[in-house]
Amino acid sequence: MELIKFILVTISTLLISATITAEYVRPLPRNTLNIQWPWDSKSHSYPQQVHISLAGDKHMRITWITEDKHSSSFVEYGTLPGRYDSMAEGECTSYNYLLYSSGKIHHTVIGPLEHDTVYFYRCGGQGPEFQLKTPPAQYPITFAVAGDLGQTGWTKSTLDHIDQCKYDVYLLPGDLSYADCMQHLWDSFGRLVEPLASARPWMVTEGNHEEENILFLTDEFVSYNSRWKMPFEESGSTSNLYYSFEVAGVHVIMLGSYADYDESSEQYTWLMADLSKVDRTRTPWLLVLFHVPWYNSNRAQQGAGDDMMAVMEPLLYAASVDLVIAETCV
Repeated sequence: MELIKFILVTISTLLISATITAEYVRPLPRNTLNIQWPWDSKSHSYPQQVHISLAGDKHMRITWITEDKHSSSFVEYGTLPGRYDSMAEGECTSYNYLLYSSGKIHHTVIGPLEHDTVYFYRCGGQGPEFQLKTPPAQYPITFAVAGDLGQTGWTKSTLDHIDQCKYDVYLLPGDLSYADCMQHLWDSFGRLVEPLASARPWMVTEGNHEEENILFLTDEFVSYNSRWKMPFEESGSTSNLYYSFEVAGVHVIMLGSYADYDESSEQYTWLMADLSKVDRTRTPWLLVLFHVPWYNSNRAQQGAGDDMMAVMEPLLYAASVDLVIAETCV
């Protein structure tokens, strides 16, 4: 039996099965969290904000940040704790945002890896050992799905719920850190999610809170693109804002609500090409995620996704997409 399982989590509540007897009442906000990094000479070169993402067949991208700009971008890994029989070299980047300068951001792809296997790894030869588990080769596979994470007390409870689930891949359809131009909150968010994001692949796409518009800043997604590199190149995309990947018999397309999407755009052309390559004998399931909902009952955001829907929905219908997931507005 073909089986694909989703764990759908919202920030405000965990919905399992309930009978609605009254109008929904939004819970009160919780305080914003600010996870600090200890400042000492040793931690300066230690990896922080470690997260992983799928990077093509049997490969995983390891991303981390160091305050030390001279740290190396290599990852040692193996299937036994403390014994690393493989090593991969990667790349690094950094960015400036007004008066803020990021740490050194490392991206290293490791593999080929065996399916459904636990690997132990260390970043840059420094700091603690991490472990990850690769997804299965075929279904059943379990996805955890939650958007609009932010970094409040509600975020912590949501991550706790997700951590209790035996999921293989986490899908995040936009609005990660809620940094909103305050760059230190990107660092805080990376530290907050590291325990989960370093252990299972996190596949994300951008939301409006990743679009940090400010006068004279040419790349409004510089923070997001620098920190959360997804497999766009591996899927033939020219932008980190939209891409696709395949895992365990599922072809997943992550669209960009804040990238150009009209019929003359690169995203539209890429989507047509990507859909044409889907092989239902190899990936019987076809999923699409994006941030701005095309259909929603929130009176304050009616019509927000209409333009994108008018252009792209016919392509999804023609391809017989099985499931579309967008950010839930309540």
